[in-house]
Amino acid sequence: MNERFDVIVTILELIGTAAFAASGALTAIKRRFDLFGVIIIGVTTAVGGGIMRDIVIGSHPVAAFRDPLAMSAAALISVLVFAALAVKGDLGGKALKLYDSAMLMLDTIGLGIFTVTGITAAMRSGVSDNTFLLVFSGVITGVGGGVLRDIFVNKKPEIFVGNIYACASATGAVAFLLCYGMMSFMPACMVSLVVTFSLRLMSVKFGWNLPKIQIKARQERRIAATKENLINKKRSIDYEKVYYYHKP
Repeated sequence: MNERFDVIVTILELIGTAAFAASGALTAIKRRFDLFGVIIIGVTTAVGGGIMRDIVIGSHPVAAFRDPLAMSAAALISVLVFAALAVKGDLGGKALKLYDSAMLMLDTIGLGIFTVTGITAAMRSGVSDNTFLLVFSGVITGVGGGVLRDIFVNKKPEIFVGNIYACASATGAVAFLLCYGMMSFMPACMVSLVVTFSLRLMSVKFGWNLPKIQIKARQERRIAATKENLINKKRSIDYEKVYYYHKP
């Protein structure tokens, strides 16, 4: 890996870090976390996937602790987002729509970039011949921070219930590896980013989802029926009490 390649990867990592840190901070602010909580969620979202990746590929100590640049940048971005919204002081109406759009774009940018940098980190560790591990490293780097963010704020992880997310990362990872064998790093990187961005954004626009078993509605009807029966029994008992109390 030459010096120019390392510079490009570092720039991409910083852009991805900023995007994910901002998305984490926005999520924490919406959940009414204080400044410390916002910083923790922002940093976790930004570096969580990379930490998972390094544990999987056996890179110790993990990159986030070897070089404090990513954590410092994530913390700074989180503080700036907090300060900006503290001045704004409103997440309703147009601000809420802007929040949703910003979350989508920031998450998509971070997902695409970290998918590529996750693969390059695995390549640097000496596992270039293991295609499955390279793809997995890209995906876990792209989605890991978001999963931790959602868990920390007591929310169902987006990759399990939302529009296509992890699959977009996996498709982008495969596209990168296919192109990297035929062209240089930057063209392969651009192809991967376009594939990931396009698939993710189109899935949101057109409501694409993986199949789900729709059992929730049946369970809800059963719960509602049980509640109704309990209410009816309570009314019956109350009526009997009133009847016997006023019985001549």
